[in-house]
Amino acid sequence: MEGTQDNAISKAIQILSALRASGDGASARELAPTTGFARSTVQRILATLSASGMVIQDPATQRYRIGPQALVIGLGYNGGNVLVNEARPYMFTLRDESLETVGLSVAVGNARVFLEEVQSNAQIRFASEMGRLYPLWSGANGRVLMSGLTDAEIDRVLADHEHDATLHESLTPDEIRARISEVRAHTFAMASNETIANVSSVAVGVRDGSGQTVAALSVSGPADRFTSARMDEVVPRLQDAASAISARLGARRGTK
Repeated sequence: MEGTQDNAISKAIQILSALRASGDGASARELAPTTGFARSTVQRILATLSASGMVIQDPATQRYRIGPQALVIGLGYNGGNVLVNEARPYMFTLRDESLETVGLSVAVGNARVFLEEVQSNAQIRFASEMGRLYPLWSGANGRVLMSGLTDAEIDRVLADHEHDATLHESLTPDEIRARISEVRAHTFAMASNETIANVSSVAVGVRDGSGQTVAALSVSGPADRFTSARMDEVVPRLQDAASAISARLGARRGTK
């Protein structure tokens, strides 16, 4: 039994490696000759990987690509653990100060994903779907992450902009560009009833030693409680926490 499991794991790794190299994804039929496995074997393993979020399938093209769970694991190997470990103490402090949920999200291609979350102790609170891929252009977190991109990079992200029926409010590319400009001017972003109905968020960028925005630190809560006035009150503490985390990652002190 152990040998069979090891063989299945080996095949799954080879399929994930082939998908990573494919760029735009691939179907089971395309992966079969690449990996040397029977198409039925590839399809069976892809179904298992899909159930765990390691791969995702485009329902229109039937092509598979690397999923959020594999990306999060990769982020952990490539420094995500360092980021989370440095951020976590400040996230707990910020949660206790704001009384709302604190999240840490990163960009993954043209999407974003929550890497860590410290939930509010309130009975009614916001809780993200850890591992879910949100469009990079959506919400306060997304705009903070995009504010660190060049205008050309922003154009490339928005070139894939599509209405997402899972979002409460879908902004136009021009509206997104305008809000990114506001982030660059004020160093933080706010959103209410946007990505998720009845949820408000405020986010600030976390930078590394090169000055690049590597994550978005956010505070989120129910919109009827976490009002614009409450978000304004939280901004200074959020900025201080992001600055402290950035300093731990090598950024110059005071960077926001």
